Amino acid sequence: MEQKFKKSIDRAINDANLTGALANFSESYKVNRAKAYEGIDFETLRGTIAERKAYAANHLDELCAMFKTNAEKAGAKVFLTKNPADVRDYILKVAKENDVKTVVKSKSMATEEIHLNAHLEKAGISVGETDIGEWIIQLAGQRPSHMVMPAIHLTREEVADIFSKEVDERLSTDIPRLVAVAREELRTKFLKADMGISGANMAVAETGTITIVTNEGNARLVTSLPKIHVAVIGVEKIVEKFADVVPILRALPRSATAQQLTSYVTMITGQTPNEDGSMKDLHIVLMDNRRAEMAADPKFKQAMQCIRCASCLNVCPIFRLVGGLCSARSTRAASEPS
Repeated sequence: MEQKFKKSIDRAINDANLTGALANFSESYKVNRAKAYEGIDFETLRGTIAERKAYAANHLDELCAMFKTNAEKAGAKVFLTKNPADVRDYILKVAKENDVKTVVKSKSMATEEIHLNAHLEKAGISVGETDIGEWIIQLAGQRPSHMVMPAIHLTREEVADIFSKEVDERLSTDIPRLVAVAREELRTKFLKADMGISGANMAVAETGTITIVTNEGNARLVTSLPKIHVAVIGVEKIVEKFADVVPILRALPRSATAQQLTSYVTMITGQTPNEDGSMKDLHIVLMDNRRAEMAADPKFKQAMQCIRCASCLNVCPIFRLVGGLCSARSTRAASEPS
């Protein structure tokens, strides 16, 4: 394992495309992020978020129970578990009970964490990623290298090659053309899907609301077009009050992509109508997977304050050199479920 890891690092360091892509992004990110925070007291904002997230981490059981009560009052079905295998089995059970053949997904690092795609595909269910970065790496047979931009390690030339194989057409590196191909291919998946699976950026205990932040709008299609929506959410996304969403929304796009505001902020509280007038079958899975242990550990509890903006990766000198795939490649076989 150690030798594989070292070889993976050597490959990354000597990959000119990879190091060039990461270096270019890192330099532009620092400048753009500073502009996005102009006029904002960042330290005060960060302190507010840390305080509210710390409170949630210290009251996980209470807030998860509150979220479950309020979400179920609004018509959702909430499943809370510590075991990632239970998450996979629960979603597969829902899929089988509803004769689901095709699934579309909005980006969810929680589902990557538990290898959900492979579990569903093993059962004969087609799973399609719809975040363009996730779709690219799914086609490439890779894993995400970044929390916000999963395909950041790939150049436009590499993406053009991947898309060309998918549509059986030699595509240029023209970005608008590649986006048009992605839109055409993904729209078909949205319209045919039996189930949509998403993550969430926040889960509000006070109201039972889940909040999803995206730039592509794919999450809205994933959560609205299929008749079944399953949201898989790590318990670290729990916040106590609806007002706690505001400071996170101020910081998340600025720190993640150096935007003042992300393109789409979607809030879902309970069931919503389907096109035929029936009510959507909404399942919310709250997954612990040892997060409560982190929250109780003096050394690791601060990790529960993370808002998953990936700003730490964007300025990390090691990430800039090797990206986020080295450890994933070397440990993938050992970590995937049997």
